Amino acid sequence: MNERRLARLQEQIKQRLAEILQRDLADPKLGLVTITRVELDREFSHCKAYWSVLAAGGPGNEARARRDSGEVLQRARGFCQREMGKVLHTRSVPHLEFVFDEGIREAIRVNTLLAELREARGDAPAQPASGTGEEHAAGDGHKAADGAAEDRGGDDQDEDRDGGDEPQRG
Repeated sequence: MNERRLARLQEQIKQRLAEILQRDLADPKLGLVTITRVELDREFSHCKAYWSVLAAGGPGNEARARRDSGEVLQRARGFCQREMGKVLHTRSVPHLEFVFDEGIREAIRVNTLLAELREARGDAPAQPASGTGEEHAAGDGHKAADGAAEDRGGDDQDEDRDGGDEPQRG
């Protein structure tokens, strides 16, 4: 199967499954489930839909939400597969399997471990750069970032003086 077609079908299945879970399943045990990715085999006979669930509260609630949502998804597998087949323009409908996505939990665990390590070493927490140059205003040796931010600011001011309020024609 063509790579682009495979990717397109995976995205179409992901969107349709998300729509089914949000609109068509009315089970109160189904938590805030997200379809994180879909893997479709080359023969188009098997489809793995990876999911995660957002649980309010502590770890006990997370385990319960995962268990309850997993049970709901397994019971609704046939319905989801049938509904998915209605929108796919293919000769056959792949066998659907729901798989809990461990990747999100592992990413959270790694971030927590890194934060604990930084705290133990006495490092400052990592802050995302906003690109404004304000992070280096104290002059701690990062002149390139400050200069680039100042240059951008200067260019914007020049444009305003050149009649930036007038609509540009082109």
